[in-house]
Amino acid sequence: MINYENAQFDEVSIHYIGDHAQSEGIKISPTSVKVNDDNLKNLLLHYYFENFKEPEFFSFTFLEDDIEMNPVYKYVSEIFDDPNQLHAQSQIIAKYLYNQSVHPNIKSGDFMMSYIEDVIVDDELVSAIIIFKSEAKDSFLKLTQRNDHYNIDHQKGININKLDKACVIFNTEKEDGFKLCVMDKSNRNREALYWRQDFLNVESRSDDYYKTKVYIQATKAFVNDRLKPLYDLDKADEAYILNASQSYLKQEESFDESNYLDSLFGDEEKVKREFGQYKKDYQEENQVQLYDNFDVSPAAVKNQSRIFKSVLKLDKNFHIYIHGNRNMIEKGVDDDGRKYYKIFYENEN
Repeated sequence: MINYENAQFDEVSIHYIGDHAQSEGIKISPTSVKVNDDNLKNLLLHYYFENFKEPEFFSFTFLEDDIEMNPVYKYVSEIFDDPNQLHAQSQIIAKYLYNQSVHPNIKSGDFMMSYIEDVIVDDELVSAIIIFKSEAKDSFLKLTQRNDHYNIDHQKGININKLDKACVIFNTEKEDGFKLCVMDKSNRNREALYWRQDFLNVESRSDDYYKTKVYIQATKAFVNDRLKPLYDLDKADEAYILNASQSYLKQEESFDESNYLDSLFGDEEKVKREFGQYKKDYQEENQVQLYDNFDVSPAAVKNQSRIFKSVLKLDKNFHIYIHGNRNMIEKGVDDDGRKYYKIFYENEN
């Protein structure tokens, strides 16, 4: 958890990152922007941290785990050692980002950096460095009143409730690559990985959040990739398995793979063996590690909740949201060949 209630900062370094594919170049600001207004500071802190309430943590990495060779790691280390280096290092980092933005689909945008003091992360008081790139501009209506009359106009600007690309680096665990949060919401395609991989070069930390998240995703993938083709699962069967997964992860504080598979598949030993084989393939293909035992992260279960949702879409007439008990729904075909689902319930809400 991140607490920025008492966080302090007094400047923002802002530069413009042009479209590399169009050879737009970059515009480097000679000085930082001083922030003296408390209301503006609060808005910026909201923009910086609000999307990381229950964060997944990463660390810097590099080839053969030599993090000292990671450029961004080196630059932010200079700032943590001497906060007066913020603007000078932000100029270097902005140029480095531009040089990594070679894919033609990468958009231009405003680049911002701040050095923040008195941030609490996981009960530790630390300083932090914020790196943002804002690519999307929203339209805002501006109303002005003069005497009894109003004027209305529009402006383009940054929505403080929406992040494009962001990184928050906390000054802790430096020897392990720092603790940091990363976000990229403006692009979900492969080329968007330049922010995380080419620019920052980070990897997920093997903490309980990571272990829980990866196991949830692997379970969903196993149902889709292996069980559906082999056993012709329908949506009701899928919902039953995913609901059992969610129930286990919500009820148990500690994850045990054997108990977990029992809760999902009962005495279906063949299915459990199928999962064991799939687990090996999944880890290799996705370059992740699935652990047999760990403490369940409630934040990861909450943030992955969309995976547990199952919806039956029946032609264009009905959507049925399935939350659990497989015994409360039956599938069949009537004498005229029409497919149907029979649904049982105890109470109507």
